[in-house]
Amino acid sequence: MQCFEVSIHNNNIKVSSSSPLLFEPIQKFLRYFTQNEREGNQVLDFTFYAVSRREQIPKVLSSQAKEVISRSGTTRGDAKRSTWNYTLYMEPQKTIADYHDQGLIVIDFASETAQIYVVEPEAMHEDVRVSYFHYALIELLKRRGFYTLHATALEKNGLGILIPGCSGRGKTTAFVSLLRSGYRCLSDDHPLLHEIHGELELLAFEEKVDILESSLKFFPEFHNAGKDILPDGLWKRFFYIEDFYKDGFAMSCQPRMLVFPQVVDSPKSWVEPLGKSRALEELLPETMDVFDKTIAKLEFSFLSRLVNQLDCYQLYFGHDVLELPNLITPLLEKSSVNCESKVLST
Repeated sequence: MQCFEVSIHNNNIKVSSSSPLLFEPIQKFLRYFTQNEREGNQVLDFTFYAVSRREQIPKVLSSQAKEVISRSGTTRGDAKRSTWNYTLYMEPQKTIADYHDQGLIVIDFASETAQIYVVEPEAMHEDVRVSYFHYALIELLKRRGFYTLHATALEKNGLGILIPGCSGRGKTTAFVSLLRSGYRCLSDDHPLLHEIHGELELLAFEEKVDILESSLKFFPEFHNAGKDILPDGLWKRFFYIEDFYKDGFAMSCQPRMLVFPQVVDSPKSWVEPLGKSRALEELLPETMDVFDKTIAKLEFSFLSRLVNQLDCYQLYFGHDVLELPNLITPLLEKSSVNCESKVLST
């Protein structure tokens, strides 16, 4: 059994597996986090098992298990199965995510552990294997007050900007446009948010950056890049920040802006202020599913505070992709001035 430990913002993580097919992609996924363990902080412990048949997974459901959701769909990145099925069960202090022919995740919140079984991992793209770990990690971190969004996150001069949105809305294109102009990356897809000493903090969850082929044409640095540094991924091409943008990383900052992009057929981009209620409505679908009522209330309260404290905008993203920093940076600077004024007035 191989194992490694990392610290994700003072949350100690241990990953163990006897399967290189499961162990190595997760080690690569967590490549940006330090291996320094903080004393006194209980470890979040993840153990992975590779099995060849579903029948090899132990029976884990007790009489207290309640089914809360069931879904199915067409697979991508799985050479053996054309459809996926997913059933979520909840028990006191446990969540069981059953992926049927593909695997099973058992998350024990009392012991802060996850047992993850993957059926025929050799048939799955490594992004699919990593997604099992990421799901369990986020569920455990929520219980410690760390939340995530489906959003890109960047920092400039200690101030953070969040750009939520599903694929096709210009989220990553906006991210790269700002990154190449001097902003620093916190995350392309899953930043963490946390409260410390009464203040909201935006935290890095750095990983590879997935980008659509159609977006690459906007940025000269990608035009002659080979597959060695801009390879094909499961859904899109991808790259690592350090291969294109020197000093492109940040670890934490104060969130100041929420920007919701929408691609429009226009030569120029523009922004409009977005009301707080509408911003919260737009933001909620970008969080992961929450079925524990207590955690759902805590996360909703946290996101409501986030929206109320940030300046919120709708970005109508036109053809002038490289000019986006000229539109966004003055708004970020203005948000800083407004925040300082509020502090002084109190």
